[in-house]
Amino acid sequence: MEVELLTWLPPRSLVRFRAVCKKWNSLLNDKSFLNQHSSRSRPQFIFLTKSKTYSIDVDLGGAGVGPTIKMCEVASDFPCQPMNWENINVASCDGLLFRLIEFKEKDFYFGGVGYDSNRPEKGYQILGYFCRVDDTCKKGYDKFAVYECAAKTFKFIDSPFRKWSLWSAITEAAAPLSLKGNLFWIGYCDEIRESTIQSFSFSRGIFIKKFCMLPCEKVFYVNKLVLAIYKGDRLSLLNQRYATGKIEIWVTKDKIDDRAQVVWENLMNLSTTNLPRLKDEYYGVRYFIIDKTIIMCYENSQTGAACVYIVSGDMFKKIPIDYGNVLECYHRVYFPNLIRLPLEFRRSLEI
Repeated sequence: MEVELLTWLPPRSLVRFRAVCKKWNSLLNDKSFLNQHSSRSRPQFIFLTKSKTYSIDVDLGGAGVGPTIKMCEVASDFPCQPMNWENINVASCDGLLFRLIEFKEKDFYFGGVGYDSNRPEKGYQILGYFCRVDDTCKKGYDKFAVYECAAKTFKFIDSPFRKWSLWSAITEAAAPLSLKGNLFWIGYCDEIRESTIQSFSFSRGIFIKKFCMLPCEKVFYVNKLVLAIYKGDRLSLLNQRYATGKIEIWVTKDKIDDRAQVVWENLMNLSTTNLPRLKDEYYGVRYFIIDKTIIMCYENSQTGAACVYIVSGDMFKKIPIDYGNVLECYHRVYFPNLIRLPLEFRRSLEI
């Protein structure tokens, strides 16, 4: 019961409780405890500006108190700083925040972060590509590769995609989702002429163009689809209809397994017209679900205004994100994938 209670406490309290006794200090280093605590942690939004990184914690309130947000600067000390801030990528994987800098002279471009789940120890890997030109037809193509961080080696892999730009243009996100070590995104499968959930398995080293079908009808480039992580081990899908602006939320019934059949179920439908139209927002739209409340965060590409939207049943609240003059210094704000930051183990890895 003691361990059970500790898993429900906020991270800052647990950090202080390290000094209570040796038993608790040892417990807070235990991987099984960290995983259990992480699964119960409330998700946060993380975004990066030119000079700082911020986290946004959402409190849904209760007992007559409305929802609120709390912004905190994420402490970081990066030894390497880029000359061009457009070359920065931010991604997340199992509670770790990755801040990656692309060095154009190295000719390797970032795709996503994951790991081989079959190995006893997690060895983080980066999926990316090298730009190449076919000497015969003089057409450009991308050579896909996996970079193993520990070994500092590249492994080239076969891909059904000739160009990463063609693949990334239809994912409608800055980077694929990392879930249980594998990458997931929404793409178009030309063999069946339909949109599907696609994947890359680091364990098997292969792309999967038809991981599963979408649970809802999709007319490509009309409705807006956003993929997210649900309950830490499942997928959820937001579908906003172009004609009405109504939103459907679908979730996978069971935990995601790259070899098991995926079954979708409709979690909720939102008919409110107060939510923004997301059709033309190709970057930065992120959301997560707590019970049957959807919390969405994104920056309007036209106005540069970033807001948090909270919707549950008939309740709707829009909360502007106030970060002073940061937006003026760096207009584009990146909203990386949903991440969890347990205890003081929040850390950034500079690749």
